[in-house]
Amino acid sequence: MKKILAALMVTTFALCVGTAFAKKESCTVKATEVKDDKTVVTIECAKDSELKVEDSLKIKVVKKQAVEGC
Repeated sequence: MKKILAALMVTTFALCVGTAFAKKESCTVKATEVKDDKTVVTIECAKDSELKVEDSLKIKVVKKQAVEGC
């Protein structure tokens, strides 16, 4: 019984540590420029955004697909 309980606790801990919650923001790219071999992207987000200067972001680009008619 102790081994089963220990195994459950280890599994629960491993799952909790690996889980991260990401906040979703709707932003629009306003400008891009190249400085010192890096691309600087200026984005505009909602007024109540919790982003701060020097925050790291992962950005997923939404690709627009063409709508074909008849």
